[in-house]
Amino acid sequence: MLLSIAYKTSVKYRYRVCNLLILTAKVIKFFSILFISFGIKVVFDKIDFMNKIYLWLVLVSSICTLNAKNTICFAPLPLKKGMENIEEFIPLNRYLKQTLNLDIKYVYKQDYTDIIKGFKNGSIDIAYLGPLPYIYLKNNCKYAMPIVTFKQSNGKSNYQCVLSKFKEDTINRLQTIKIALTQPLSTCGYYMSNILLKNNFDINISQQKYKYTMSHTNALIKTLEGEFDIAGAKDTIAQQYESLGMEIIAKSNALPGFSLVVNTKTLSPEQVDEIQKTLLAIPYSTYKLWGGITSRGMVKPSPKEYEQLEVDFDTIPFYGNM
Repeated sequence: MLLSIAYKTSVKYRYRVCNLLILTAKVIKFFSILFISFGIKVVFDKIDFMNKIYLWLVLVSSICTLNAKNTICFAPLPLKKGMENIEEFIPLNRYLKQTLNLDIKYVYKQDYTDIIKGFKNGSIDIAYLGPLPYIYLKNNCKYAMPIVTFKQSNGKSNYQCVLSKFKEDTINRLQTIKIALTQPLSTCGYYMSNILLKNNFDINISQQKYKYTMSHTNALIKTLEGEFDIAGAKDTIAQQYESLGMEIIAKSNALPGFSLVVNTKTLSPEQVDEIQKTLLAIPYSTYKLWGGITSRGMVKPSPKEYEQLEVDFDTIPFYGNM
């Protein structure tokens, strides 16, 4: 019993000490702010106009730095299956955490439109986007800004959309063709697949059967399994299925690459600039070990490249017809 009383007394004592320390900290903080404010006023009274402006800018910059977000919500595009989309970015995000002390929180969305919504409502700070979803986002949200574009295996930042089919299959234009698409807002989805079918086979996709399979990988696998006649996909992903019997039958012109797009509404200009500079300065010896899209380096985006994509989003159906 004596032990119990002693323990309770000890707990109460520690509790009171903690409260006293908290109260002391608050008092110190109050007087610190008071003295700092008084000190700033005294200093301001003694310096000339130009130096006042300079000092004010330094103070504002310091406040902005203190208010910078430490938790970044990052959304990768659902190009592949499930966790594969996230795993590809783990080394890069770990580097940002170690270098800039940022905590990267993954926000995985299966639908491109959910990424767009998250960007607009402020729940997503950075997204990995292809050119078409970026243009759509830019048209609907003034806070979208690409900061880096990823290089492809050929060292360039551009890529191509392709049409792919199983080698043993033939395309009979007299019959209805079944087409596996990625997503409505995917560059290699309805938009580019329609252009490739028209230019190469004089086929209008709206007169065929098509379905959104929600990823490039799904479109290729379902075509390989015989569920569809043709798949629309990104060139580097389609090439991975050539050894399984798939063949590329049409390619687009070079398109603007996939980029990291930041939300300038949720991230400060200073933080955006710091993240961009850090990404572009990553040494080859570091990123070459990462694997996937992040292992080839990054370049600054070229806004003019997006001008080649003339898109009427009203002509892109958001649902398949089969």
